[in-house]
Amino acid sequence: MTRFDPSIQVRRMLIEREGRSVYDEKFHKGVNIVRGENSSGKSTILNFIHYGLGGDVSEWSEMALLCERVLLEVEMSGKIATLSRLISDTSMQPMDVFFGSIDAGLSADRSQWERYPYRRSQQKESFSQVIFRLLDIPEAANEDSGNITMNQVMRLLYADQLSPVDELFAHEGFDNSKIREAVGKLLCGAFDNELYANELEIRTVDKRFDAVSAELSSLHRALGQAGHDLTLAWVAEQRARTDQERKSVGEEIGRVQLVSISEAQRPTLGALEEAYASLVKLQEALAVQRNERDALEMAWADSASFIRSLEEKLGALKDAALVAQELGQAHFSACPACYSEVSISEPGNCALCKEPFDIDMASERIGGLINETTLQLRQSRLLQEERSSKLISAEASLREIESEWSSAARRYAEIQRRPTNEQEHALSELYKRLGYLDRREEDLNEKAKMISVMDSLSSQKSELNDRLSRLRDRNQQLIYAQQERLTEAYLAISNNTKSLLARDLKRQDSFENPQKVDFSFSDNKISVDGHTYFSASSRAILKSAFVLGFHAAATQKPFFRHPRFVMLDTIEDKGMEAARSQNFQKLIVNISEESDTDNQVIFGTAMIAEELDREEYVVGRFYTRDHPSLTFK
Repeated sequence: MTRFDPSIQVRRMLIEREGRSVYDEKFHKGVNIVRGENSSGKSTILNFIHYGLGGDVSEWSEMALLCERVLLEVEMSGKIATLSRLISDTSMQPMDVFFGSIDAGLSADRSQWERYPYRRSQQKESFSQVIFRLLDIPEAANEDSGNITMNQVMRLLYADQLSPVDELFAHEGFDNSKIREAVGKLLCGAFDNELYANELEIRTVDKRFDAVSAELSSLHRALGQAGHDLTLAWVAEQRARTDQERKSVGEEIGRVQLVSISEAQRPTLGALEEAYASLVKLQEALAVQRNERDALEMAWADSASFIRSLEEKLGALKDAALVAQELGQAHFSACPACYSEVSISEPGNCALCKEPFDIDMASERIGGLINETTLQLRQSRLLQEERSSKLISAEASLREIESEWSSAARRYAEIQRRPTNEQEHALSELYKRLGYLDRREEDLNEKAKMISVMDSLSSQKSELNDRLSRLRDRNQQLIYAQQERLTEAYLAISNNTKSLLARDLKRQDSFENPQKVDFSFSDNKISVDGHTYFSASSRAILKSAFVLGFHAAATQKPFFRHPRFVMLDTIEDKGMEAARSQNFQKLIVNISEESDTDNQVIFGTAMIAEELDREEYVVGRFYTRDHPSLTFK
């Protein structure tokens, strides 16, 4: 069968209490039926799966709270991982992730597991980010909905008993229509990676644009009193005038100093030593600052190269996962190193090393490498941002020290030729003039720095504005194109839901020949031919039909971001009669088996259809109140 990604398949669930197993069952592709009497723990099992995949459970049963943790072995878009969460009546519990099977995870060192919090932070990713990455679902976020979590996705994949049957999403105390709309569009495949990446980049660039504009406005206000345009050309002109005037003053000083000056009239040694010591100190500081700047430049360049290599590695790993999925085990007739003939290995063994070949282990390794490389890339980019800031600061400090060194050098040269006798009185005015010219030079240097910063900021502002325009124009194109995709997705969901309703037992007139099924993720509502009021059992059928219809549409069209996985605990809700429930059970099997795409449906029932009570459909034994799903010894 074909696999459309993203895809989720639960392979095994283990529930522990005091380190011992109270539930351990394997699940399979296609239909998985959890069966048993009422109050025997069927819903508890589905709640544990929901919770293990990252969902929130607002109300645990008493028996469930006696357990300590749930472990789920899950295949996510071909990559195998084990997800573990401690069971608690406190919400937002973290998740431990191990890239491998449950058995391998239980025997592994604790260091091979990684704990991820419920909420993301600057220092740590959330487990939703990790799961989305393994599923290859983009991190959907905007100003209205915030960051979408795995819990919000699961609310549309799990029809539970405690939620109102006339609502599309599982009930949540603090709900938000913007979040529901974003989740619905995400699972319908209405946006792709480029659009989400552009939206995130627009937010970043827009903030940078505002910061640059504010800084530029501040500099304009500081320099705006000059009465003329401040440019580097104007600074160069003023420097030329200053240098010319300094030259004239220097020549005048030279003429005055033609008078013979005795050795006693030479400048004092103390003044010279002081000026020389200051110059040497600045020279040393200049060398240190240049070395620091050069080291930062080298580290930045080296890190940039490393980041590029990580990006290439991540792309290669994703390509390797796709190739492995399509080709499976590789067979060699000759050694790729020495080209000698490779002897035939035992069936199921690697052609080169002769060890048993396990396709699951290959998937586990690729999944772990993708996650590890992504985390390494994220940390490297954060460190690179810090290096960039330090490099800018080092450049500014270097320019400042260079300016101080130039002033100190001029002062030392002037002291060397300055007399100390009565000619000081005659030369004082000339030296005052030199001091004034030095201050003017310093002022021009400061203005030049500010003008350079302004020019740089103006250039940055123009580039950022152009980038924003390009990103927004591109997103408008993507939104227009993807609106057509959203229309196609809604139509597919509606048609599949209509087909399921038409095959329901004749209990509800509106379901017999429905013409139109409308639904709104933001409003959390669904209607049939404009009607929203139905009997309680028909509402349960409608809710189940929508969830299953959504699932069916995702198995038919590859652009959906729906993971081709759903759970139903509503097919016997609200006084459902046995015949109607069993008819819907058969519809579930038909939908799953008629698809050419890998999928998984898990549902609970107390009155399983006789022809479905077979090994290829059921999971575990038939539960009773005396022998419930959780076995405590």
